[in-house]
Amino acid sequence: MLRADLVAALTGAGHEVESASSGQAGIALARASAPDIVLFDLQLPDMNGLELCRALRASGSSRRPSLFVLSAAREEPDRLAAFEAGVDDYVVKPHSMREVVLRVRALSRRRSAAKAPTVELLTLGALRIDRAARRVAVEGSSVELTRREFDLLLRLAERADRVQTRDALVSEVWGELTDSGRVVDTTVKRLRKKLGRMGSSIKTVRGIGYKLIVD
Repeated sequence: MLRADLVAALTGAGHEVESASSGQAGIALARASAPDIVLFDLQLPDMNGLELCRALRASGSSRRPSLFVLSAAREEPDRLAAFEAGVDDYVVKPHSMREVVLRVRALSRRRSAAKAPTVELLTLGALRIDRAARRVAVEGSSVELTRREFDLLLRLAERADRVQTRDALVSEVWGELTDSGRVVDTTVKRLRKKLGRMGSSIKTVRGIGYKLIVD
């Protein structure tokens, strides 16, 4: 039932999902449909998952998928072998379905960001963010931010006027998952104070997360 459960969970999260029952079928499906992400187990009925990984990485296509492993193999040599074979993410079973959905979302966003042209300088009202130099200024005055504060502000600025959930922000900025959004709430509180009058541009969306609004 695991494959069916994964399909249901990812489809419910808004992803278009196709599934295959074996490694060879998965390779054929991936080559035919060119997916953004391939999610698979290391223990497949007809081959080792690392063989599937190498086959997909060896494809001549310029659009190679991100590879995401779910496996009961938890030892460090197993995980290192997977990453050396080209895996982008690895989750040890038993796993939380919510974690898998959030990690797939993060992989999808990284792929989208890689495709999009990078704007090094973001100007939103009196707020100026220099992505390359990792500098922030409000009305021309420099604002000193920690690494997490800068990354959180950048994520909100890149998606101005769009709500960002606490879970998504934790996954993208901290790289780990938590059942609480308190780490985001605390960082936003510090950001608002440091940004002065622009701090009020970070709006709380009750029960969901935050968005940056610039008039």
